[in-house]
Amino acid sequence: MSELRRALHPHLRSIHPRAYFQRAPDTAKFPYIVYRFEMFPDGEGYGLITLDIDGWDRPETGDTTELENLMTAVDAGIDKTTLTTDSLVVSFYLESKLPLVDDDPKIHRRRYVYMGRMFERGV
Repeated sequence: MSELRRALHPHLRSIHPRAYFQRAPDTAKFPYIVYRFEMFPDGEGYGLITLDIDGWDRPETGDTTELENLMTAVDAGIDKTTLTTDSLVVSFYLESKLPLVDDDPKIHRRRYVYMGRMFERGV
């Protein structure tokens, strides 16, 4: 799990500098993305990955354009992308795009869900 995170985190930060794993700090400046993933290994060096990337924004005007542009950049950088390290290769494919409703009506959110196929090297 840590090897996938070491490959994924810098890649997401190259798309947007405010990318956080599992939870953003309370001091995070909007807009930002939060990602989390689940791994389903088969024990034979292959695994399926579910990657959720949530975009968060709190625009003063209520306009979601900046959030939509952020998520477009995320999708362009993740969908059909393959990340390679010395120990794994993983490719991601977009599965769904979801608008989320937050308890705070000033916050706008989007969630993009990707399925990944991971192959461990040397297994």
